[in-house]
Amino acid sequence: MAAKDITNLIERLEAFEDRLNVRLEAMSAQLDEISDDAIYLEVRGELHPKDGMELGHDHLVLVVAAYDSDSRVIGTTKEYFTKENFFGFNVFNISVSVPVNSLKRIRIYPERCE
Repeated sequence: MAAKDITNLIERLEAFEDRLNVRLEAMSAQLDEISDDAIYLEVRGELHPKDGMELGHDHLVLVVAAYDSDSRVIGTTKEYFTKENFFGFNVFNISVSVPVNSLKRIRIYPERCE
């Protein structure tokens, strides 16, 4: 299976972005086959502070959750960002393994972590 664009399945939780004073931009998602019964979901984009050039929190995590047609979580992962290693924006590429033909929705949102 060639890579398949599924960017239309992404759901951002903008209230979460507002609460943490960040925004997600340039988002895309695609599927790549890894075996007969599993695929990799690749979510890419940019994380920006809403104001200025630095994160407002010492530590921030982006969560990607994959859901099936019954709204069950079928895969999840997190990517961590630190204020110390962040300036301006950061490009991310997050991978999640999910069962073949089960993916119906993708949520991505930031969380504060200590």
